Amino acid sequence: MAAECAIVDCGVLAIGRCRDCGAAFCMSHQGRNPATGDGYAALCEPCAARRHAAAADQARNVGPVQRLGDEQRWVMSGQAVRDLVTKGVPGRPVIEQRRRTVKLRFGGERVEIDEIEVGTLWVAGRFEWTQPVDGVAETREWNTALLAEPRGGYPVASFRQAVARCRVTELGATLVRDAGAELEARAVPLIAQAIRRLLR
Repeated sequence: MAAECAIVDCGVLAIGRCRDCGAAFCMSHQGRNPATGDGYAALCEPCAARRHAAAADQARNVGPVQRLGDEQRWVMSGQAVRDLVTKGVPGRPVIEQRRRTVKLRFGGERVEIDEIEVGTLWVAGRFEWTQPVDGVAETREWNTALLAEPRGGYPVASFRQAVARCRVTELGATLVRDAGAELEARAVPLIAQAIRRLLR
């Protein structure tokens, strides 16, 4: 039998189970990342709110830092990319593999793989992303980069659209495109600060 949402005795069909409290939750009671607006794969709304409140308390106790809103807007508006280009900070090419079938002379076929450059990015460092793996949310660090040209262009509606996970190679970088990964909210100000450091 399918689980039902246990948050405030909702009773709607559940879509996940919270990794903090173990309660089943529905889409309405799914915790959301305030920086990106994406739903957490394995956090209910009350536990996500507790985590964000604890992170906010910790940030207040750390001391003076630049306001998150300003840094976030700087990245989301596309000004960060313009500043990097103006300053001449070298980016890495984004390499994609394209497969094509070539017909052979005597009736057969062969698949050829071409590596082509499809864009540019700047690697900011390694930051936490959470992704469901076999039904369990797994958080791990990934190389995270600022995209020169996100889908739809700048400005973007959420910070998550301006950055992407990537694998760095000697030729450039390849984007990691598997679905379901969520950027951790606490990583957003750190990424913005790391991008700012590239300008020094």
